[in-house]
Amino acid sequence: MKESSVTNLNDEVVVENEEPTLTVGDTTYPVSELSDKVKEMLSLHEQAVQMATAAKRQAVIHDLAIANIASMIEKAVTETEE
Repeated sequence: MKESSVTNLNDEVVVENEEPTLTVGDTTYPVSELSDKVKEMLSLHEQAVQMATAAKRQAVIHDLAIANIASMIEKAVTETEE
């Protein structure tokens, strides 16, 4: 079962045991009752989401590097003109 931690106002950690579910349309299914094939697809979906998030972060890092290098080039060019 999935455990989620919730911190209350007294900084005590309360653990709630809730079974993971999948909702399709208006129907919610307990993951434990899904077929192995569907569980594998859910795993692949989660991995793809994580990879997409990582790729977006990498793209931001690359964009910052490009902007920084462009700024360094501009600075180097203007310094040699003086």
